[in-house]
Amino acid sequence: ERRGTTHLVHSWPAQGRPAAKFGMTPSVDMVGKSSVQAQAVLWYYQASAGVAQALAGIFSVCFPKFYLKYQRAFEAGVWLTSDPGPWLGRAVVFKLQVYLHRDGLDAGPCACFPMGLFTGGEAYFPDIQAKLAYRPGDVLIFMSGALYHCVGQWCAPPVTEEMLQKGISTGRVSTVFFSPQSSLDALEGKPPLWARRTMGGKVCDAYEF
Repeated sequence: ERRGTTHLVHSWPAQGRPAAKFGMTPSVDMVGKSSVQAQAVLWYYQASAGVAQALAGIFSVCFPKFYLKYQRAFEAGVWLTSDPGPWLGRAVVFKLQVYLHRDGLDAGPCACFPMGLFTGGEAYFPDIQAKLAYRPGDVLIFMSGALYHCVGQWCAPPVTEEMLQKGISTGRVSTVFFSPQSSLDALEGKPPLWARRTMGGKVCDAYEF
């Protein structure tokens, strides 16, 4: 069975290529490596818009200043307008164990939640000596660039015959909503749809001809 991480980012500079000089692009996973993948990404954003709106509501109440900053950057850098924002990126972690790390390139708070059928998988924050329940339906919003974090070992129960007939498998899938610091810096003060209208800052505004 496949496993891995998909990075869906509306606008970010390529590694080692500053946005001020080379501009910004959507991530490869965002635009799709094939026409079918491009369709799947668009469908995913349309299907998950309600979840994104719910997370945005929580975020706006818990971190109102960050929310406004993120939303302004999102409106400037958005690629697929079916995403309501305010985060510029999503990482879909498909059936991987998540070991101790810190997302040093990300700005401010991220939001994340798990899905699937599994046991274990608690959230650990060693810097603050915390262990939290982290089951489907739970949401974490925290400073992922400041706090080391990991997910406890999880196990997938056996797949039943009924699951096989329906094409369902067990395991853990998580989604992380985040905004890269480099993207926020490059998009600060830019008008709405700036990335779409200027090829991420590589050409003049298409609406000003």
